[in-house]
Amino acid sequence: MSEWQHAPADWAQTRLRFDIWQEAKQGLMDRFYSDHEVWKDWQFDEQATGECPVAERPVFPTTEAIRNEAEKIYEFVQKKN
Repeated sequence: MSEWQHAPADWAQTRLRFDIWQEAKQGLMDRFYSDHEVWKDWQFDEQATGECPVAERPVFPTTEAIRNEAEKIYEFVQKKN
């Protein structure tokens, strides 16, 4: 069997991995921007009182954080139950 005949299965697996990577990245980015907005508003709003709901300045998602999140999603997707 030639190599090109395996391409559809390989392509589907690659596409799944890419989609999961994108989902993980988007989720972390959404959380970052949301937390950063709260943190920023709290830091610069003179009328804000009490503790900021976001304890520390949010850190931009790293490749490692995205990979870890993608692995969690992949494990979930692979479960049969």
